[in-house]
Amino acid sequence: MIISAIIWGAFWRLRPNTCNLKMNKLLRPGYLFFLFLLVGCSSQAAALTDFLPKTGTIPNWTLAEEARVYNRDNLFDMVDGQADAFFVYGFEQVATQRYQNATGTILEVALWQLATPADAYGLFTSGRAGQPIAIGNDGEADPGSRIAFWQDRYYVQVYGRQQAADADLQTFAQTIAASLPQGGERPALVNRLPQAHLIERGFVFFHEEISIQHEVWLGGENILGLSAQTNGLMAGYNLDGTRVHLLVIQYPDAKAASSGLAALKAGQVDGLVAADGRDNLLGAVFGQVDLAEANHLLVQALANE
Repeated sequence: MIISAIIWGAFWRLRPNTCNLKMNKLLRPGYLFFLFLLVGCSSQAAALTDFLPKTGTIPNWTLAEEARVYNRDNLFDMVDGQADAFFVYGFEQVATQRYQNATGTILEVALWQLATPADAYGLFTSGRAGQPIAIGNDGEADPGSRIAFWQDRYYVQVYGRQQAADADLQTFAQTIAASLPQGGERPALVNRLPQAHLIERGFVFFHEEISIQHEVWLGGENILGLSAQTNGLMAGYNLDGTRVHLLVIQYPDAKAASSGLAALKAGQVDGLVAADGRDNLLGAVFGQVDLAEANHLLVQALANE
């Protein structure tokens, strides 16, 4: 905001009626665009860090260092070699901040800003590992270690560098949740998951293949034609003591879904038991499971809502 005020003040002082030659050059469209670009970038960076607690906000905790903000150009500095896994969820920027108390305990916050609430939800599902906690949307906690949740188009992680008090983790998470925009709905595609035998919190919402490669290997060549315009779910089911995977993909149109289904059936993908389609949906089941059970899962997932 300070930078924005300085730029706007300079613009006002050099408005046309000063007859200043330098002003006339400054007011050309290209220069105006540059000024407003600076204002916009400054405001965006400041807005994300404003959601983070400052010294004095939470008693007995102070900033351990200045906040860091990463964008698409330098995210690799934070997640070396893993940036693509965030880019496929509409990554825009992330702010990190460390805090410390008098005993030397260090807590760190990572606040991720994605393009849409669906992207924030997807990134959250890609790293779920804890137990439910009533903070933000779908909050989860690893006691003494970590709390994560999503809210609006933001994904939040609060974690300790060493064992931390659950009360401290919760206070930080609740404070951030209160400062963020409220709301955010799960993608409607999630409602298609059959609930019987679904492994609790055992599914990932995604757009592109990279997000599910650790569950099912499809060859790494995007035979399904996935993109930022496709929505997908990879869900785990426990059938007779065996874990199987249900894949559901929603394409922009039926033609794209049909092409993806044909490519999947022709691709000789390991572990594929059954695959089918309906309108703009594709469904597939992977794992050691009876064909009849696999088809039963597909019928439920592809049925009209």
